Amino acid sequence: MSTNVKYTDSARYKCLEYLKKASMDLYLCYCGSQICCSGHAYGPEIRTEYLLHIVLSGKGYYTVGSKTYEIGPNTAFLILPGATTYYEASKEDPWTYIWVGFNGIKAEASLTHAHFSKDRLVAPIHNVEPFVNYVNGMLASSQLTYANDFAREGYLYQFVSSLIQDQQNHESTEEIHDYSYQVYVEHTLEYIEHNYSKNIKVHSIADYIGINRSYLTNCFKSVLHMPPQEYILNYRMNQASLLLKNSDLPVSEIANKVGYDDALNFSKAFKKVFGINPTKFRSTAECLDTSDKDTENKF
Repeated sequence: MSTNVKYTDSARYKCLEYLKKASMDLYLCYCGSQICCSGHAYGPEIRTEYLLHIVLSGKGYYTVGSKTYEIGPNTAFLILPGATTYYEASKEDPWTYIWVGFNGIKAEASLTHAHFSKDRLVAPIHNVEPFVNYVNGMLASSQLTYANDFAREGYLYQFVSSLIQDQQNHESTEEIHDYSYQVYVEHTLEYIEHNYSKNIKVHSIADYIGINRSYLTNCFKSVLHMPPQEYILNYRMNQASLLLKNSDLPVSEIANKVGYDDALNFSKAFKKVFGINPTKFRSTAECLDTSDKDTENKF
């Protein structure tokens, strides 16, 4: 196979082939679009990569092994690596389609998240426009340059992302959770660490992460054995205790720094965690610090 990128551009057929592999996770092998002639066929063929066609108009037939699918507009059909396939445009109403061939470590998992499998090779596409734009973007980045390598990879990731969203939004009435409890909790802890000084709520964190509040609560109870509200309270109060010990800031300013507009509400929350109010906590901490210094001086 040639080491140079091959780009074909005509009124009916556009194709970008022989692409240099730029990523192990997910990489573009080739892509294209075609207005097919009556009865145009391809195969039987065995691919070494994943190949997804999206039919934009017209009809055709896709055969995998002994099973044949009749494919119409706004429909995707997937060819899996190692499968013997054949596809043919209708003689009466030949199809027009775009295609993307890709591979990599994340290729199979990405398609699984889009609900494709060996038992579900054909699926409706509810909005074909973004996919056409992504393929056109790949085709427009045909020159072999470092910048275009990234451009094609970017379009591929957008293509796969839109495919997952398109299928998840329409194929299931249940909320989709792509990651484990641990991953969602870790992401939440990082968010809290950077935003605890703001007026954050559990539902806003859940929206930011992409899950509902109830599921986020289940994640916390499973991993940390406490609800997220309790974790946020404890985190804020621990940060406040450090400021009380190590600064001369007034209590009202410390309250503001840990996400409380009202110093009285802050004092109540602080007492709930530590058993004493912030002022008494500070004076106790100062007494302990003085006592420690006196003990050091004796030696």
